[in-house]
Order: sequence, then C-alpha cells, then structure tokens
Amino acid sequence: MFESPDGAGPRAADTPLSEAFPGDMRRLRAYLGYYELFHKSLSWPGKIVRSCARLRERDGQVEVKTVERMYDQEQEFRQVSKYLGQAAFWRNRLFIVERGLGQQPIVCETILMPFGEYQRNYLRGVTIGVSWRRENLPYSGRTIWRSVGSDPDLRRLLQSCGVLSEKSRKLPLPVRRYLNEPENEAVTAS
Repeated sequence: MFESPDGAGPRAADTPLSEAFPGDMRRLRAYLGYYELFHKSLSWPGKIVRSCARLRERDGQVEVKTVERMYDQEQEFRQVSKYLGQAAFWRNRLFIVERGLGQQPIVCETILMPFGEYQRNYLRGVTIGVSWRRENLPYSGRTIWRSVGSDPDLRRLLQSCGVLSEKSRKLPLPVRRYLNEPENEAVTAS
C-alpha cells in the first residue's frame, strides 16, 4: 500500500496529500490563466515584489508555475526564481503549494480568497514561505494576484516582474491599498 512497485517508497497517489489536489475542479477551472503577483518580501524591505504565474489544467490537475525576476541596481544583483506546484479549491478557497527549483529548493503555500461577485480581477490572500536573504526565516505576508487573462503578451508580463517601491505609481491602486496598510507587514518566526 505504501511502497511503489520498485520498492523505492510511497507513490504520489498513495501519499496523504494525493487526494487534496485538485479539490473542486469545476470551481477551480474559473481561475485558469495568467496572473501578476504582488507581495512584500523580507528580502526587499520597503519594496513590493511583482512576479507572474500561470495556472493550467493538465492530466486532471491544475499546475502552477511562478517566475520571479529581481534586479537591484545599487548592488548590481540579478536573480530569477522559478516555482512549480499545484492548486486546489476547497471550502471556497484556493490553495497553492509550490516548490522552488534550483540548488536550494523551498516549499511555500498561498491561500487565496475567490473572486468576488462583482470583482473578477483580484485574488487576495496570504503566502507562507522562507526569506532567502534573511537567514531562511519563515514568514507570512499578504499577497494579491491580478488576473491578466488566458493569452497575455508573455514577454511584456515577464518584463514587468521586479521590485517596486511601495508607493510606485506602476502598482495598481488596489495592490497599493491592500499591501500598504500598516498592520499588514510580513511577519517572521524567529
């Protein structure tokens, strides 16, 4: 029951989380497409990180791929981070679990509120992860995802990724309002 046919350990279909994804696929399909993601990061104090993600259905699951592109002009520092994961829809919430790709992978989780009855652009929620620049401290913070549809200009979407000032006019007003309330700073566990 817990061993794969080759004896290498549990099969994915037999793990405790195997039944968690995709949850209510019918409801989850409404969220397929591309998004701009915004959040504050411990690694970039006073800034908001803009990244992008795609949710797509494949083999009965909803795959998530997120890309972050950072550039710090002062330190002449560039970083591209990629994450792969899955999405589920349970109890009127979207759950996204992703694993970073690279030599030192991490796991992060995002929980989002569904679109409102009259608002179909923004998903608001919380991300729980690890800060790569601050000694891998666990943290949680607000995140907001803006839908950009199923066929955006991908080059433009990727080029818009980066780090922006909290007050930047390049940030949509709902993003600035949601992320810049004083009580909504990222919280660490230390």
